[in-house]
Amino acid sequence: MKKILLITTFFLILFNLRAQYDSLQLVKAINSSSEKDLVADNSRMIEEGYYFHAYLMAKKLVEINPESSNYCYRLAFLTLELYSDFITAKPLLEKAILNVDVNFDMYSVNEKSASLDAYYHMGRCYHLNNDIPKARAFYTKFLEETKGKSPMIAQANLRLLQCDVAEKLLATPKKYRVKNLGKVVNTNEPEYSPVISLDGSALYFTSRKEWPGKESNKFRDPSTNFLPEDIYVSYLDFDSTWTTPTKLDFCDPEQMEASISVSSDERRIYVYQDIIGAGDIFFSDLTDNKFKELNHFKARNVNTKYWEPHSSVSPDGLIMYFTSDRPGGLGGRDIYKIQKLPDGTWSQPINMGPKINTPYDEDCPFLAIDNKSLYFSSNGPKSMGGFDVFLTILDNEGVWSDPINLGYPLNSTNDDVFYTTTVNGLKGYLSSFREGGYGEKDIYEIQNDFLGLNQLAVFKGRIKTLNDKAIPESMGIFVNCLDCGDGVKRNVFPNLRNGLYYSALEPCRQYELIFYYVKEGKQTDFYKENVSTDCYKKYDEIYREVLLDVDKMEVVKYDTTKVLVNNVEVKVGDDIGKVININPIYFDFDKFNIRPDAAIELDKIVKIMNEYPGIEIELGSHTDCRGKMVYNDWLSQQRATSSANYIKERIKNPQRIYGKGYGERNLKVDCPCEGKSEKKQAQKCAEEVHQLNRRTEFLVIKLK
Repeated sequence: MKKILLITTFFLILFNLRAQYDSLQLVKAINSSSEKDLVADNSRMIEEGYYFHAYLMAKKLVEINPESSNYCYRLAFLTLELYSDFITAKPLLEKAILNVDVNFDMYSVNEKSASLDAYYHMGRCYHLNNDIPKARAFYTKFLEETKGKSPMIAQANLRLLQCDVAEKLLATPKKYRVKNLGKVVNTNEPEYSPVISLDGSALYFTSRKEWPGKESNKFRDPSTNFLPEDIYVSYLDFDSTWTTPTKLDFCDPEQMEASISVSSDERRIYVYQDIIGAGDIFFSDLTDNKFKELNHFKARNVNTKYWEPHSSVSPDGLIMYFTSDRPGGLGGRDIYKIQKLPDGTWSQPINMGPKINTPYDEDCPFLAIDNKSLYFSSNGPKSMGGFDVFLTILDNEGVWSDPINLGYPLNSTNDDVFYTTTVNGLKGYLSSFREGGYGEKDIYEIQNDFLGLNQLAVFKGRIKTLNDKAIPESMGIFVNCLDCGDGVKRNVFPNLRNGLYYSALEPCRQYELIFYYVKEGKQTDFYKENVSTDCYKKYDEIYREVLLDVDKMEVVKYDTTKVLVNNVEVKVGDDIGKVININPIYFDFDKFNIRPDAAIELDKIVKIMNEYPGIEIELGSHTDCRGKMVYNDWLSQQRATSSANYIKERIKNPQRIYGKGYGERNLKVDCPCEGKSEKKQAQKCAEEVHQLNRRTEFLVIKLK
């Protein structure tokens, strides 16, 4: 009777979702329960969706009988559902499939067999491990054995279609560089929903990690045991590492707050919170360098009694894309669009239609700065498995292209969601569960050299102030197109943290730039300039850096001789190869012809020089100190000339680059070589150290 009372009390606690329950008390109750009670309560917990508590009970059942196909199946299922941990689940399922029964009795303590669904979940494990032939075999076996009696049939058929996609994409990987952000950002708790600032210097994300004072511990999710969601921000330090994340001020230990998107000036953050309806979109504005209290987003018919988990506002603030599972869609979650009207209100939501939405789930829309490249995630038949990231592009006629799967390894056979990019589209961030990660979800950085935005001009720059005074919150820049004919007056605000600002421009247009501030309700213009965008470039930039005297609200200096490359400020004397992560330029021994692997790296410089026609570069080739100095001078000059000539043949105005051989004259590391003292020669350098001296540098010598 005592055991039954403990379990019954536990159930009553669970139904209060904000209850302050004690997991240790639960473990004690589990340890004192009979096997029969555990089977019954585990089954009920699974049916009610309380997977974490069912998981603890299943672990106890496996401890009681480690060879039970029934118990191993239960634990494997819960391990996959809670943690996507196919590595742990697979050996459990290997035991489960030894004894399966189409008449599996979930509530019977005498049941030794596993459900036929074990075949499906084994297929899922192989699928997640990229073993597609075995995944396909187990999905097929499940469909053959279940004889139409499982609710998982539709899902298994979908997985088979996804296996076809996975097989193709795994065989044709794209040149992405995928990097886990490491233990400063990621923990053993879930981290997800990354939102990167346009310049790549600030990363907003959601984490379920413990508060320093453990204030949120008593508000764990009773179904998963995860802590409540909170929003953090981490900044990119001068050495390209991420700083320790800081929790945003509006986070409440009792509530769920998840990051959705951030405005281009980082003055507004959009947040998901579930205190109204099934979960709604909120926002917080930055005032006095702090995000203030959350406000419910009031646009008509965006937030409903249904689930609105995500949104993205265009960089110009005129369009919002959001997701909802409201009735009337194409199935599951769909992506909708609203547009700001001339009177400042928002239009009625419009479903994005069958080209983008499917009978499955579409989520996590993100619109790039060009206002026409829309990234989103879908878990339908064109995915590798789970959610994949897709891209669709709006053409000049207002029609969206057929979405393309962005391929492997950006996408994996697990859920890949919340993809956002920096201004040029060449670096993005997403959340995923992958082998070797830290927690149930981690945040990954994705670099590429082929997803850059095309047919786009960007006006960007930085506001600096004398004596590092704060940038006035009322300061802005009007960007007026003089020959667009749309009458739209864009209002761009600098980021109050670092002074950066961005605005997309159309190619082949004339623009008026007006820098202004507002004081006591009066607008004062303090600088004006007219600029034109290039008609022929795929990507053009107009960069303006302003040094502002805040006290006088006067421009002290207006600088156009700097550029931002990969969102990093480049000046004369900088090695641009470090900015764009050039790999070492290798030559065959004693030769100076361009190898295929060297051509790949030199093509990166070609791309930058074509994008930034005002850059002039000295290509410097260096050797280590082994060999005769005269010979090293000759060899380095030949290599420098050969590399520079390769670039000259592929850029406009080829006189902008020249090669110079330095031989061993500018060593990074002083190693023992010919002509050194006997004592110095006795010290040996590893080959890796010599490699530091054998380098190619791309020094910026002039900017126009």
